[in-house]
Amino acid sequence: MEINKMRSMPTKIASKILCISIILILISGLGASALQTSFGKVDIIKFTIPTENGQWVSGNIFKPVKASSKNKVPLVITCHGYLNNSQMQDINAIELSRRGIAVIAMDAYYHGKSSSSKEPVMDSVVKEGTGMIPLVEFAYNNLDYVDNRKIGVMGHSMGGMNVWMTLMHYGSQYYSIIKEAQKPDSEGGTIITPNEQAKADIVNKVHSALATSNVRLSTEDTFKSIHANVGINYAQYDEGCYDLTNGNGDLSGNCYESLSAINSILHDDKKIKSVEISKFYGDATNKTLRVVYNPKEIHILQHFSFKSAAYTVDFFQKAFQIDSSIKSDNQIWFLKEILNLIGLIAAFMAIVPIAVLLMEVPVFKGLKGTVPKPIIILNTKKSKAVFLFGWIMSWVISWISFMPISKMNVYFFPGPASFKSSKWFPQPSTNFILLWAVFNGIVGIILFWITYNSEKNKREITTDMLGIKITLSEFLKTLALAICVFIGFYGFVFASEYFFNTDFRIWILAICTFSSDKLKLALQYWPLYFIFYFALSISNNIISRVENQKEWFNLLICGLGNALGIIIINAIQYITIFTTGVSHWQADRLYPIVIIPLIVLLFASAYIGRNLFKATGKVWLGAMVNCMIIVMIGIANTATLSLF
Repeated sequence: MEINKMRSMPTKIASKILCISIILILISGLGASALQTSFGKVDIIKFTIPTENGQWVSGNIFKPVKASSKNKVPLVITCHGYLNNSQMQDINAIELSRRGIAVIAMDAYYHGKSSSSKEPVMDSVVKEGTGMIPLVEFAYNNLDYVDNRKIGVMGHSMGGMNVWMTLMHYGSQYYSIIKEAQKPDSEGGTIITPNEQAKADIVNKVHSALATSNVRLSTEDTFKSIHANVGINYAQYDEGCYDLTNGNGDLSGNCYESLSAINSILHDDKKIKSVEISKFYGDATNKTLRVVYNPKEIHILQHFSFKSAAYTVDFFQKAFQIDSSIKSDNQIWFLKEILNLIGLIAAFMAIVPIAVLLMEVPVFKGLKGTVPKPIIILNTKKSKAVFLFGWIMSWVISWISFMPISKMNVYFFPGPASFKSSKWFPQPSTNFILLWAVFNGIVGIILFWITYNSEKNKREITTDMLGIKITLSEFLKTLALAICVFIGFYGFVFASEYFFNTDFRIWILAICTFSSDKLKLALQYWPLYFIFYFALSISNNIISRVENQKEWFNLLICGLGNALGIIIINAIQYITIFTTGVSHWQADRLYPIVIIPLIVLLFASAYIGRNLFKATGKVWLGAMVNCMIIVMIGIANTATLSLF
């Protein structure tokens, strides 16, 4: 076998990098913990509470240290959007709690560490607020440090839908009692007595609410069932704004959704015809406060935005009628996110060193191998043109196949695709990415086979020279090593949560801990996803590895080839939004959003895979490690519509 000059990472270097990674993870955890607790002024309490039908809701409580039964504070229950978890609301939790407001950041049913629901998925949204309504009841009746006359709710996207449903749940009870109190045969006849008003107030347990990135339910009929202070925060460039009344996300002027909110508190002779954005209408003391925010943002920036964080603070301080010496534009959440990012980078830095050091253990030592010489030589114009064409085709196919292949999930996974629970493959987003991944994996293997057959006769290349051939014993040991690397990687994630109550994330890319049910799901998904990551490993280490090409440049080409298809999809989506005001993919807008984290992950996979290829001389370890880690990152941070 011809040997290339590439060398595996030396164990001394691996040890140093691993030590640096651990130090960075400690800095990340300590720093992020200090910031999210406001340097000791806020306690963070992890919780899991039983709800109806044996279900449960999990999340974090951000409790100001000063809060007690003698010094009660307002509370805001905040809910993430579809396909996320409670940590996505850290921004709001941090900024509200440091201003003296307790916060419950919840995992909605079907998300994070909360259970599924016995109700069908959409029924759970309507009847339970996917867990928000049970949490209101829990907080109202059990948290003695909470002023239960000032309980607020807020949520992003699906969480915003939960807000509307929670408001209507309590508001309809309130108005039902008021209606009975106005009957001639009631306690005070047609006049509502203080006692009747008190009964109505007791059942109306939500004082104030802020719906973010969800405005479709802002209608005249909806507000007939709401008795609370209400704010709306909707991005002007929201990917779903196409189906609003005006056909875009501009909520100013005569926008129906905005007018419905504001006019719901005004008498007929005082109703307005044009809404002023960010202006407060009504009075918080009688729960008629209204405000509409409309920042020039996109949907997925509303939980990663200085403006939206300030709007959250402004609204709840106004609604609860509290003052804070900390102005709303004084924010620290982004520093915490930077520290989370440091942890994320450090965790990925540790992957290759963990593998290299484990290969010093006797059972894995035999997996060390030499690196085959590249089969691709670019010494003619034709060879360069062929290589460039193949590289371009790899990401063009990835790009043009994504939407049509992904949308076939309605045929392959009809249950989850239509929001129905399922025992097998119950994650809608993981499913449609899986179809695209398997398709591109098969195409990649075919392209490799064509390349191999076109080159083997020219240079007498055999399968022994590719780094693919493996014995059963080597395969099993490689799999065991990959599992150990996976455990080591996630060991850092679990340790960070255990000791610091933090994880590794930036924006919508998050590495979260997971419960045992997610590991069982991974066993369903890993084998099929492996087709893709095996093909990717072959592409990056065999048909894209060029003789005498600088390593940094070759890896850049490989990384870009992995990610460019997804980059183009999102470039089309967001260039269209910012130039026309509406998205390119409208009803299917979630598809491009969900794959944004893969831009980073697939780019990084080229570097991880190459270094593991250099350590073993084979494509298998990199394929297994990338598959296990990247797939689990997705599984742990999305909706799971499993049967309860």
